[in-house]
Amino acid sequence: MAGHSKWANIKHTKALKDGARAALFAKISRQLRMAIQEGNSADPAINSLLRTEIDRALKQNMPSVSIQNTLNKFKTSKVKLQKYRLDIRYNRNVYFICILYTDNFPGVKMDATPMIKKAGGEFMDVGHLFDGFGLIQARFDTTKLPKATNLEDKATNDAIELGADEIEVIDNTEGEVNFLCSPIVLPSLSTNLAKVGYSIENSKHIFSPLNLVRLASDDQKAYEVFIEKLRNIPGLEDIYDNVE
Repeated sequence: MAGHSKWANIKHTKALKDGARAALFAKISRQLRMAIQEGNSADPAINSLLRTEIDRALKQNMPSVSIQNTLNKFKTSKVKLQKYRLDIRYNRNVYFICILYTDNFPGVKMDATPMIKKAGGEFMDVGHLFDGFGLIQARFDTTKLPKATNLEDKATNDAIELGADEIEVIDNTEGEVNFLCSPIVLPSLSTNLAKVGYSIENSKHIFSPLNLVRLASDDQKAYEVFIEKLRNIPGLEDIYDNVE
C-alpha cells in the first residue's frame, strides 16, 4: 500500500503551497476558531479538537498570549466560519483550487474578483482536473508496537481494517505516518485511528493535479506574483494548482 505515485503529486502540492505562509498566525487563529466552533467549547480541557490545535499552534511558535487572545475573542462568538472553494483558471493552462474559511463568502469573492481578472484569471470549475483525497497525518508511540512488528506493518494492517487506501511512513523513530483515503471516510477514519492509538496531527481534504505543467521563466514569475495575491484573500486556507 505504501509508495504509490499519488504521494509524489500530493507532496509537491503541499510543499509548494505550505512553504511560504505569510499569514501563518491568521491561519492558526482560524483553526483555533474552527476547533471552538466544532467542539462547542473554548475550554481545551473538554474540547479535544481545541487542545490539539493549541498544541499545534505552540509548535509553530505562536505566542501563548496570542493563543489566549484568540480563545477569548471567539469563545462567545455567534458568527460561524464555513468552508468554501474558489476554482480559477489562470492564463489558459494553470488551474487553481482555493480553500477558504469565512463568515462572509459573497463579500470576499466580490472583493477578490477584480484582482483575479486583472491578473488574467477567471472563475471556472476545474474540479475534473484534480483528484480529491483525504490526507491524515498521524503519530504512533512506537514503544507500544508489538514485538516483531514495525511501524509500516502496523499502519498497513490498520489501514486495511479501517478503510484507508494507502500509507506512507514519514519517520520511524518519531512514529509519523500518513494515511490516504477517500474524502468521504476522512472524518470516520480519523476517529477510528485515534481509537487504536494514533495521535492525529492533521486531517484534511486535499487536491492533487492529474497533470502538471511547466511554465516559461516569465510566466513563472507572473504566476508567483499571482500566488502571493491569492494568499492575501481573507480567510484563505490552502491553494492547490497544477504547476510543477
